[in-house]
Amino acid sequence: MIYFWYRAFWILVKRFFQQPVNIENGFENTFRVGIFDCEGFRVMSAFKYANYVEYNRWEFTVRSPLFREIYLNKCSTATGSQKFIFRKPIKFWSKFKVKIKTVGWDDKWIYNIQEFEQHSEIKAICISRSLIWKKDKPQILSEMLKKIGISELERKPPQWVSDIFEQDSKIINGKI
Repeated sequence: MIYFWYRAFWILVKRFFQQPVNIENGFENTFRVGIFDCEGFRVMSAFKYANYVEYNRWEFTVRSPLFREIYLNKCSTATGSQKFIFRKPIKFWSKFKVKIKTVGWDDKWIYNIQEFEQHSEIKAICISRSLIWKKDKPQILSEMLKKIGISELERKPPQWVSDIFEQDSKIINGKI
């Protein structure tokens, strides 16, 4: 957990020295698999992929104009749900890229796809949705998007992305 907060702190500091990113465009980060990221077989453990997704999503948010609106309104971001598809392992001490692309949003959710890439090959994919909340209530995303100059206030994600999350509320409420 200490490493997570260390990394989050440096993301906040570095944002003042880096170019802002546009939430409508993609963004990528390069990482290296550390010794504590691996299981006994010297490949990255499945649970570490979620950490890298969060680092990347956090930096993407912090470096976008949306962060200012989130901060000024005393809001926070939260991941609603994720789906990982693992294709091939990433080995110890090797570099890899995590590319994030926003594929849509509605009044509540922001939908992202993050690809783990190494040597121009997709190793894993994470499809996720996140929201902006304040005092346990989701905030109306379109108001924040309007303030940062986004003209398309609702951009539907591809149908296959929506289908992944369709049953989430039923699952969480024990109706499946």
